[in-house]
Amino acid sequence: MARKFAKKALVFAKEVTYGIDAIGAAETSVAVLGREVKITPLAGENTALEYDDGNLGNSAEIETETYVSLEFGVDWAGSGTAITPASYRTLLAACLRKTTVKADSVEQAIDEDGTDSITFYFYMDGTLHALVGARGSFKLEAKAKEFPKIMFTFTGLFVPVISAVLPATDFSAWQTPLKVGAANSSCTLGGNAIKLISFEYDQANDVIHQEYVGHEEVLITDYAPSGKLVFEAASLISFDPFAANTQVMTFELSHGVATNLVQWKTAQLQLGRAEYGDQDGTLTYELPIRPLSNVDLLINK
Repeated sequence: MARKFAKKALVFAKEVTYGIDAIGAAETSVAVLGREVKITPLAGENTALEYDDGNLGNSAEIETETYVSLEFGVDWAGSGTAITPASYRTLLAACLRKTTVKADSVEQAIDEDGTDSITFYFYMDGTLHALVGARGSFKLEAKAKEFPKIMFTFTGLFVPVISAVLPATDFSAWQTPLKVGAANSSCTLGGNAIKLISFEYDQANDVIHQEYVGHEEVLITDYAPSGKLVFEAASLISFDPFAANTQVMTFELSHGVATNLVQWKTAQLQLGRAEYGDQDGTLTYELPIRPLSNVDLLINK
């Protein structure tokens, strides 16, 4: 019988000890209500033997590096309960984001010393791909008339593939997203409201698979965030993007309603070289952005 591509499920759990299967150890696990799930089960390198044996043509290869790459998206939404972290907090923690619950909000700030790791189980119609010791990076996307999302990319240590049936999944912890638009979203640049068309942020963590004698680990060694703003081009009197090249400004994007409200903001957003764009015949500015330092925040309320 043919196996079905749509019959898949993704589950994760925070590891207590790096590289030790947290789901197998019965740690609290969460089923991902995700989109665009993609796994590369055998990422890494094969190396040709290339002996000087007097023969032409190819020589055999052997496996010299193997790890697993996993990509997926989740809705960028709140938790559904006031001042409560959303279900993706564990995923962000393995991407250098520390969660702090405050009096009126939940903040996820960059944690340069973060060491959290995750175990993932990815079921694909009769097959289980597990990866342990996973760490990664993420992107934020918010576009008008679409659902905002967080796109994750994780690298993990390889675990032999086995046969397994799909597990029971509970997605009740994930909230239904709201479309980006006039009713639910607002945005300011330099303290002034702008008519935002799209926002992109890429934390761009440097994620490496490291292997020595007696040692194998996925590490995050650096990060270099970048992004892009597209918004309606008002008059130069209200905002001159050409004079603003390399200027550092405040920025805040808010989206949602009470208990399902998310924000991304920073006090240090450096603007790049503006270009013109076209949105339904309307003139727009397209600005590359460069978040500086480690002061930007993800927030849910």
